[in-house]
Amino acid sequence: MRRLVAVACLVAGLTAAGCGTVPARHYFTLSYPMDQDRVSASRPALHPVRLRLKPFKIALPYDRPQIVYRQSPYEYQYYAYRLWASKPQHMVREIVQAHLESARLVEDISREYGERMPDYELSAEVLAIEEYDSGDVWYGHLAIRFELTRFKDKLVIWHYGFDRQRKVHKKQPVFVVRSLSRVLEEEMARVAAEMDAVLAAERGVKATLPMPAPADDSRPAEEDGRGDSTAETGGPAERNGTGGAKPRGSDQDLIEPEAN
Repeated sequence: MRRLVAVACLVAGLTAAGCGTVPARHYFTLSYPMDQDRVSASRPALHPVRLRLKPFKIALPYDRPQIVYRQSPYEYQYYAYRLWASKPQHMVREIVQAHLESARLVEDISREYGERMPDYELSAEVLAIEEYDSGDVWYGHLAIRFELTRFKDKLVIWHYGFDRQRKVHKKQPVFVVRSLSRVLEEEMARVAAEMDAVLAAERGVKATLPMPAPADDSRPAEEDGRGDSTAETGGPAERNGTGGAKPRGSDQDLIEPEAN
């Protein structure tokens, strides 16, 4: 009996010790400030039309909760304890809807078919949402393709895509997510302005929203007055869940972001 008790205590102790070494999971989401107060919500819409957001698609390597990072163009790697709060395509769709609602672009935005059919449908595909590791510099890499379809004749009247890499201030996942958020904020300003121009042309009226200037991805998101000094532990050392960083390849295999 004493031996059984001793063995049980030993097993319990080893189990508790093992559990204590498991890193905590961290969940991230894209986010940026939007004007969604009651005053803006009461403004008349720029275009009295109905828009449906179709389910957004995503490239297969990114269709999972783990945040993707790459040190080589030939290999996808995944953080073990750094995850998206929701699947990236759902997260991006929510932000797109919130941005267009904040801009008061159209009268009504929905995700489902209602009693009245939409006038237009907006679809998108997330082609990349990841961390680029290029030597001593990290980048947030985001690529999305949009299409606007006129519902009555199923004609694509507008399409737009971007593929951007923005330098990260510090080599930590939280700053990668911040850079991705900043890229999406800038691109959504352009998406809203271009959609405004297309819908205005459809209705024979003048566009309202200004077209933003080209973005500068050479500046980290923290240098545009939005960032802070938030620090987060658990960068490369916790990627593979073992407490050690995965080995890097040669310099020739490192991803070299394209110049914009």
